[in-house]
Amino acid sequence: MATGYKNNKSFTKGIRFPHELIEKIDEQSQKENTNFSAWVIAACREKLTKPNKK
Repeated sequence: MATGYKNNKSFTKGIRFPHELIEKIDEQSQKENTNFSAWVIAACREKLTKPNKK
């Protein structure tokens, strides 16, 4: 049973974004015909799959 911020598929995590970044993400996600959450999740997955550059 899903309660609060967690269910068996996902977990809600509250984070803060600068206003300018939110606006840019919103613009880009509209161009890609997706929503904010999907865009951020895709960006995080991409970051995690790229090799670390040191």
